[in-house]
Amino acid sequence: MTKLHKLLTEEKYLIMGILNFTPDSFSDGGDFFDKDNALKQVRKMIEEGAHIIDIGCESTRPGSTKLEEEEEIERLRAILPAIRKEFPNILISIDTYKAKVGEIALDLGGDILNDVLGAKGNGMADLAAKRNVPIIVMHNGATQEGREIEKLLVDLKESIEICEAAGVPKENIITDPGIGFGKTAEENIILTRNLERMNELGSIVLYAASRKRTTDFILGGNTNPKDRDVVSATLSLDAIRKGAKIVRMHNVKVMKEMIATHKYLEN
Repeated sequence: MTKLHKLLTEEKYLIMGILNFTPDSFSDGGDFFDKDNALKQVRKMIEEGAHIIDIGCESTRPGSTKLEEEEEIERLRAILPAIRKEFPNILISIDTYKAKVGEIALDLGGDILNDVLGAKGNGMADLAAKRNVPIIVMHNGATQEGREIEKLLVDLKESIEICEAAGVPKENIITDPGIGFGKTAEENIILTRNLERMNELGSIVLYAASRKRTTDFILGGNTNPKDRDVVSATLSLDAIRKGAKIVRMHNVKVMKEMIATHKYLEN
């Protein structure tokens, strides 16, 4: 049993706190592209209720510049060991689509691979199988008007099959609808409304809409990303009600309070 699965036996829903160790994040503009600030932010997220810290060393925002593998690894080496040393019990996921980066992240103390390419053509499934670690396979790309959820399910099923063919146990595969990746705001909302259909895939569902352009669309446009946390948490809570077990958030405190309220009403 992986540390993630053990935690899921203890907690009904998990919050994944986001650490952008980059100078060009859309959401925080490089606020944490500094070891000391990054560690302070990780401590804050853990104190506020994060179960997982997701480290991204390359921005994947629309229009971002692709980072060379070696530079991403250099950034990773600058922060991941420090987080592991200071917070030995926290689960760490690495947000990367490069197998070499993922392998080094695991060597440095990472626990989970978070792949925005959905394990398609990049060797991440083989790595997850070899190291027996959970892998998040995200849907990356357009859907199809009128068949948004069906197209999503077909594409994610392919990702699951790639992982299983490589030897990844089904319980180690986590699916993510890829809110904001190749989709319009309207398509993202349709997918969120129909998120319970993802349970048909038989995998743990992760939902990640925090501060993305869909939240800006809901608020009417031209908002500061840091002002989108309530909408982000509301969408994420709706995802939980539809079966998501993990939600990826910038503002952990708001999400923790929403989940606490939801649990209280559930009982």
